[in-house]
Amino acid sequence: MENKRVLPLDSVDNPRELGGYETRNGHRVKWQKLIRTGSLGRLTATDLNYLEAYGVRADVDLRSKPEVNAAGDQLANSNIVYHFTPVFNEDRTDNSQDPRDFRKLLENDPHYGHDHMVNTYVQMISKKEPRQAFYHLFQTLLNNDQAEDAILFHCTAGKDRTGMAAVFILAALGVDEETIKHDYLLTNEVVRDIIEQKVADVKQAGFSDQAAENLRALYCVDIDYLNAALAEIKQRYGSMDNFLHQGIGLSTTDLTKLRQLYLE
Repeated sequence: MENKRVLPLDSVDNPRELGGYETRNGHRVKWQKLIRTGSLGRLTATDLNYLEAYGVRADVDLRSKPEVNAAGDQLANSNIVYHFTPVFNEDRTDNSQDPRDFRKLLENDPHYGHDHMVNTYVQMISKKEPRQAFYHLFQTLLNNDQAEDAILFHCTAGKDRTGMAAVFILAALGVDEETIKHDYLLTNEVVRDIIEQKVADVKQAGFSDQAAENLRALYCVDIDYLNAALAEIKQRYGSMDNFLHQGIGLSTTDLTKLRQLYLE
């Protein structure tokens, strides 16, 4: 476990630092500048105080409106500026349909969880709305001219929409693909106990082993999911650099400024 990278927050899942990663040309991502987490809907006053003291001054919420309505970020009486930046108009990483229909899918299709997540990741590349959300996230990063300020970005579980946001940010900063994949997969280590408890709970509730494994595929990250997104980028844009420019809309000047702000 990379203890320095995992923030000591009790009310937030998967709270992680992007600081310290080395770029291909020998720079490093600054610490206390880029924070990725799960939902802040259960954020306690103690954890909010920690984030403020850590330097967080902007919170970019990548969740959909229904997710925000169900559990809004708990930022009252803080100096953290909230940015609603939905990647999807619904929680594509969960399932909002009738629970009985959802369970049938889990019980009848052994590949449902895996295939659903692969499709979700492809949509984050192929659809215009997710790309626009990532553009707005980058604009928040670019507008952070205060050297001491940190930006926090999150979705619900802090693994898929947040995971791809971290992929794009690290790529834009010049971090190599192997390191980016390592950060992406670190989620499974950080939230292992949470995932195992969820799987145990559904088995105790009478779900079959197959259905439980389908749910595990929805709860975890998988290199297949990231590779599906990277393959879609290569097919549509030829390279990650082209995607950052043409897909998300970042200029060369934007990338230069990002590196000035977030690298040392």
